[in-house]
Amino acid sequence: MKVREVIAFKDYFEKFLTDQPKKVQDKIFKIIEAIETLERIPSNYLKFLVGTNGLSL
Repeated sequence: MKVREVIAFKDYFEKFLTDQPKKVQDKIFKIIEAIETLERIPSNYLKFLVGTNGLSL
């Protein structure tokens, strides 16, 4: 069950993703799946960005 939805901004993510090797793409998709399904995200997946108010939900 999803607890949140990851939305790509414009086509930036798609361009970035297609430039990555298949193995890296698979890792990226696993992280996105974890972000969407886990209630609490481990800090090794996402770190706080300095100078921001965090991630918008």
